[in-house]
Amino acid sequence: MGNSKILPALTTIFFGLIYRDPKRCEMMTKKIEGLAPIDVESEEIPFDFTDYYDEELGSELKRKWVSIDKKIPENELVPLKHTSIEWERELAINNKRTINCDPGGISRSRVVLVTTKNYSHRIYLGNGIYGEVTLLYKNKHFQPLEWTYPDYRSNTFIKFALKCREKLRIS
Repeated sequence: MGNSKILPALTTIFFGLIYRDPKRCEMMTKKIEGLAPIDVESEEIPFDFTDYYDEELGSELKRKWVSIDKKIPENELVPLKHTSIEWERELAINNKRTINCDPGGISRSRVVLVTTKNYSHRIYLGNGIYGEVTLLYKNKHFQPLEWTYPDYRSNTFIKFALKCREKLRIS
């Protein structure tokens, strides 16, 4: 087989943000911009898919996604998850998060989310982080899987993901 290494495909980094206070979102995007400039931003939509975050973040939550002008191999998403957890802690009030910030990657073939939560369809990537393929690119469109979260099935996210994928095509 020789010495040749197969390198993982590059992925464009994105962050999914769930928040109530637009000022907290702005504070988080400043932290994200410390990594690289934001180059694609989705429209803001109501986060009414679940009440999972209501107790911690409050009600009438909003959702949006941003990507940065930086491409990395998918395995490098692990430290980004740890960084986002630290950012959430820095913006917490009375030990309660004020914003949820989840990194992920968009490649030419898929959308990958990283999480601290294990489940049957997730693969352990190391350092307490799991990876989940949540959308596959097929027939010129991103296709959801049976476990894909409703917000990642939304037209808003699909449109955002396609713009991010286009960045990879022209680079």
